[in-house]
Amino acid sequence: MMLRKLHHVTFHTRDLAQTEQFAQDFGLITIERSATRLVMATQGSDAFAYVAHQSDEPKFIGFAFEVASQADLEEAISAHGAQGIVELDLPGGGRCATLIDPNGFRMDLIHGAGTKQALPPYPEWQMNSPLAYPREGRFEPKRPMAPAKLFRLGHIGLFVPNFLASLPWYRDVLGLIPSDIYHVPGLPHVQIIGFLRLDHGEELVDHHCIALMQSMDGRSDCHHISFEAQDFEAQFMSHRYLESRGYDLVWGVGRHPHGSHVFDVWRDPDRNRFETFTDTDRLRKSDGTRVHDVHDVEMDVWSSDPPDRYFS
Repeated sequence: MMLRKLHHVTFHTRDLAQTEQFAQDFGLITIERSATRLVMATQGSDAFAYVAHQSDEPKFIGFAFEVASQADLEEAISAHGAQGIVELDLPGGGRCATLIDPNGFRMDLIHGAGTKQALPPYPEWQMNSPLAYPREGRFEPKRPMAPAKLFRLGHIGLFVPNFLASLPWYRDVLGLIPSDIYHVPGLPHVQIIGFLRLDHGEELVDHHCIALMQSMDGRSDCHHISFEAQDFEAQFMSHRYLESRGYDLVWGVGRHPHGSHVFDVWRDPDRNRFETFTDTDRLRKSDGTRVHDVHDVEMDVWSSDPPDRYFS
């Protein structure tokens, strides 16, 4: 199968109104709202990127990838036992086949979905430095203290009970490539965390689209969903806005050592983590895989806080 990109995530939520208000403050745009379903998009070209269903029990349901062709859907059925193919009852339409990963997460494969017109970005940010001074004869416009301009769903993090039991499915069925893997101190064979990227050959892709993290309590859940913002000054300003609205900060604004992206993580009313990111590394298939002792890893190179708080 050829996975093109992440398409959307799906949750159950206790209160659609509270979830919608948080997500709008975070930067998502409401596309559709009924008594039982909320559909939201970024300001990019996606028809939608986030779906929430009304439920008594908040829960992460799963995620979706866009695939390159109808043949990819047929291969998912014949080679991997996917269910489908059905018409997608969501904005943009398209056809969908469904896989279930080893941890019970629903993973939809979508082909033929439509898009929407992207909204305009902020004016491009030009940073002066001792190496170059591109900003000439003008003042740099500041980003407003407001919800983030989000451009796409970039990646998701998943808690899994056993990393080594989950990795083969994501590598062999979905074709993802490990970019960075962490192992237990002194035990290289006991791997517990991995950041996986798409396989587009020698075309550049994000450092990761999926992060698999072995949970401390054996649960399967979503660790975070992450949307790309325009630049880190915009992130700092949306951070101030979310802070002014009284939302619960998890961690940020910080910079990851692997992937390099600047991140900012907040909790929604159901305690799910929503992240913005900017400035991520881009890799090719030939860039391979790096393996690290988790004891040597900082979760935020701008902070001295221990990484276990991020993964708890």
